[in-house]
This record gives sequence, structure tokens and C-alpha cells, in this order.
Amino acid sequence: MPYNERSVSTGSQRIAGITINASIDIIVTAHNMQDCLDECLTSLAAQTHSDFRVFIIEDGSTDQTAIRAQNFAEHDQRFHVISTPGLGAAGARNHGLALVEAPAFMLLDGDDIFHPTMLSRLLSAMNSTDADVVVCDMVQFVHDTTRPHAHRERVRAPWSLKKSQLPHFGSADWLAHPWVNERTIPGNLFAAFMGWPWDKLYKTSFVRQHGLSFPEDLTNSEDMLFTYEALVLASRIAVVDEVLIDHRIERGGSVSNSRTSDPLAFYVALSRMKSFLKNRPQNAWKRLQKPFLNWAFDWTLWNIETLGESDAQSRLIHLLHDNAFDLLELTEHDPAYFSEYPRSLARYASLLDDEAARTPGFNPNAGPLGALNALPYGAFKPWSQANIFEKLQIKHRMRQNIPSEW
Repeated sequence: MPYNERSVSTGSQRIAGITINASIDIIVTAHNMQDCLDECLTSLAAQTHSDFRVFIIEDGSTDQTAIRAQNFAEHDQRFHVISTPGLGAAGARNHGLALVEAPAFMLLDGDDIFHPTMLSRLLSAMNSTDADVVVCDMVQFVHDTTRPHAHRERVRAPWSLKKSQLPHFGSADWLAHPWVNERTIPGNLFAAFMGWPWDKLYKTSFVRQHGLSFPEDLTNSEDMLFTYEALVLASRIAVVDEVLIDHRIERGGSVSNSRTSDPLAFYVALSRMKSFLKNRPQNAWKRLQKPFLNWAFDWTLWNIETLGESDAQSRLIHLLHDNAFDLLELTEHDPAYFSEYPRSLARYASLLDDEAARTPGFNPNAGPLGALNALPYGAFKPWSQANIFEKLQIKHRMRQNIPSEW
């Protein structure tokens, strides 16, 4: 049944004269996901908390995604299909946001799988703490259509929720105040939570009050802006210390795989985030400057590293070396200032060392942080400066996928 045959009114959906209350609206964006959308929607239909409404934003797919979404909606009146003409990730999410009427909502990707208690656990945490945002943990699995999900290996992703940056769960302090915000978090707000929207439940009135939306002029990194602005603005952020989402990786065609076509979008997003923070009242920039700059340095390194050995990666390394990423303030602080992420300085040195090996005349010691052999690396040295024992440790961490920081 097409969406325009269903009327939606004030947090409820009216279908054939039947009103079903919706305490949560769920926006599922899907573009060319015919091989994984069914798993996503099935996991939502199986939620123990049943009074929700799902808007499937089918965004200009050229495969069978729209048909699969429509077939699913025909059998479950809580699901609605909205077709959009290839708006992109930001545009599709904004289109879905405009439809939200329930008190709380989620922004989910059509290729992930959700545990049956996800909605009930997140909503319970929001209700008990009056939080603006609730965050949960996740695991990841490699996209593989040849095996059922139950037989796929799921791997913990310790960076998705850095508990070392949060109050100790179960402690007296946490039990007394089971939420944080940018003023009270004991660690780095930007490090504690990831800048993606799909592991979070949002209070609708909070998002509407602050006019939050996704910037549609960015081809990637737009989700970071929405998410971190929400986390900075939130009066209360609650955390459900449970894995409630299985996140799919290595699926061709995802937004993260398209960054090579616009490798500087991340820096535009960082610039806007910094401006947002500096314009916040009540000394917010003074509190958040060091956490933000350490995270921004880490995220810049990640954006360069994950491009692989390519012309785009080489270009970004040269920009980093020439201090063109001046919003990072690398020359305005002592190098030790940027050691909050334990591996950042070693990763910086490795990028410059690798580029020197590829490019004649490139001087890795002329970068904004000065001579590489003088940097305060701490426990994690770059490969070029590690001894034999340290190189064996590095190789072991890589083979065993051992978390290397925090």
C-alpha cells in the first residue's frame, strides 16, 4: 500500500480506521539495499516494545529495495514506505525527520540488525532519566549474503562506546546520576561517543527546540555534525551499557566507501563543528577546546588513513604536513597537548614517514609538530622508531585486533 494511502496524525498512525499509538518513530534510510533490508526490517518487527512506527525512506534505489520495502509494509501496518528521488543520506534523513511526531525517534540504516530489546531498553532509559539522548553499544559483522546472520561472526567494537571516558557503571555516583552531559562527563565527550546517529534514541522536542538537521551540501561527514551538536546541546545523555545493534560493515556502495570522491568533506564538517562550539554561550569553547581538538586530530588522521594508498591520501598528507588543516591548531600548542588519544602522535608520524618513503624531497620533520623523533609518543611509537620488541607488539595487536588505546 503506498504511503499516501495512509494518514498519519499526532504521534499515531491511522490505518483502516484503527489507531495504533506510536511512542517511537523510526526513520530507516535505504538505498540499493535489496540484499539486506529484509533482515533489518524483520529485526524491527520483532521488537518487544511494539508501539512504534517505521518510515522506510527508499532513496532512489535502482535495485529491488523499493519492492522489498513495499512487500514488508503490506504485511505490517506499522511500516510505511516513502520514496525519494536520490536525495542522499542527509536529504533522506531530513525527509524522515519532518515526518516524526512521536515523543522519541531513531535514525537507522537499512543494513543493520537490531536486538529485540533495543527499543524497550532505550525508551526505558529515556523515561527513567528524562534524557534528551540515549546511547547503546554495538558489535559489527562483515556483510555476507551467503550465510544466515546467526552464523556470522560478530566482533566487539570498543571504540563505539569508550567506557573509560564515562563514570563507572554501577558505581554510587552513576547510580545517583545515571546520565552525563558536556559539563559533567569525566572524560572526552567526543571520544566517549561516536559521531553517527544510529545507536541513539532522541527526544523529539529536544531536537525540534534546537532545529537540528543534517547538512545536505556535504557528501559525507554530515552525520557527525548532527550527532555531536545533539550531544553537546543535550542536558542529559543516558547510556545503556548493552550491545543492542549489529552493525554491518564492508558492504559495497555505503556512504563511507564514497569518501575518496570528496576527501575534504570531513574538514568542512570539522570547521562547522568548531564554529558551533565557539559560538556556544557560557564558556563552552573553553571547556571543550582541548577535547575537541584532540578528537579532531584523531578524526583527521582516520580520514587520511582509511583512504588507503591513493592520490587523495597523498594530497591530504601533504595538506597535513603543510599545516593547511589550521583549525586543528597544531602549531599553537605543545605536541603533548595532542596526546589525549594515546596513538595519535604515532599515527601522525607514520603517515609522514610513509609519504617520505614514496615522495622524493618530502621532509617528514618539517610538519607542524616538528621533528618526529622529539614527539612524546608514550607507549605507542611509530613503526620507524620502534625497536624489534615494539614492532612485534604492533604486529601482535594488528593480528589479534586488540584495542590499542584506552
